[in-house]
Amino acid sequence: MTLLSWKSPKLTARTIAMAAILIAMQIVLSKLSIGPDNLVKFSFGFIATMLMGYYLGPWLTGVAMAISDILTNSVFSTGGNFFIGFTFSAIISGIIAGVFLYNQEITLRRLFIYEFVQTLVTNIFFTTLWIHIMYKAPIMALLTVRVPKNILTWIVYSIVGFLVLRAVSRLNLRSNNNTY
Repeated sequence: MTLLSWKSPKLTARTIAMAAILIAMQIVLSKLSIGPDNLVKFSFGFIATMLMGYYLGPWLTGVAMAISDILTNSVFSTGGNFFIGFTFSAIISGIIAGVFLYNQEITLRRLFIYEFVQTLVTNIFFTTLWIHIMYKAPIMALLTVRVPKNILTWIVYSIVGFLVLRAVSRLNLRSNNNTY
């Protein structure tokens, strides 16, 4: 095991089926959330992202996240505007998940580091940038609101992610296919 994994499993029927199931899970879980909209809202989509990274590696997870984002915004749209920047963020999010979680031992430390990088890159940097571009909102005003919320979600997502991935790793659902 290395610190980070840049490999993905071979593209087999089983891998494609697993990707399809996880894309469906991503779409459904990203629609579920708890907490009020104006305070800290926790979405469950992060669980599917972690599972994709764990099973599919960085490159297939990046592709799966792009497919999920496009399907969510076209077929399952709730009326919001499509912005390609968020699709780019989804791809980066998938790559980060795969790099940190594919073929790795699941430890609380690894999950905290993974979620920190994920939160910093996709949530704080890119999402703030996309909101600024779309709505011309001042970046410092956005960061003032977004950073505290993301610190809280970082902690919660790390702990929940650890518990979920630890349980899933015991199921031994990974195929014995070589990676490329």
